[in-house]
Amino acid sequence: MINSISNGISVRPPLHMADAPVRKIEIYETDARYVPAELYIKTRSAEMETDWTHVWEDLGLLRPSTVAREIAHQEQGKLMDNVAQKARDGDRIANISSKEKSVFGNIATERYMRQGQANVQLVAAPSQGVFINFRIYAPEIHVEVRGGPLK
Repeated sequence: MINSISNGISVRPPLHMADAPVRKIEIYETDARYVPAELYIKTRSAEMETDWTHVWEDLGLLRPSTVAREIAHQEQGKLMDNVAQKARDGDRIANISSKEKSVFGNIATERYMRQGQANVQLVAAPSQGVFINFRIYAPEIHVEVRGGPLK
């Protein structure tokens, strides 16, 4: 059935539709919508803890709460002393019969001598440092795609 042409090319005659086999085509319904993946990220803040105990012990210091209580007691005592001194100064001024000369100058001089004292304290650096502990948590990431979650 092959015909020859003068230039040497062989040509096959066309098939007729009657000779072609018949195939049945089945049509399926599909859902071709795009469903994007869902991404879930859970994070936790970093945590930091410090321990100053060794530093306070090196410097011979008390804990801050103890120091605060002691300072409060000292200040309350100073306040009471100042009130008592004001009352004594008022009594000295009111006592005219004592014939003290320059009462106001004497009171001012005594007050200057009491309050003019300077207290200097030198503190060296501690031999141990502060203990610092950091906790950093990795984020939890979950991706849910069509067909099931990925981890």
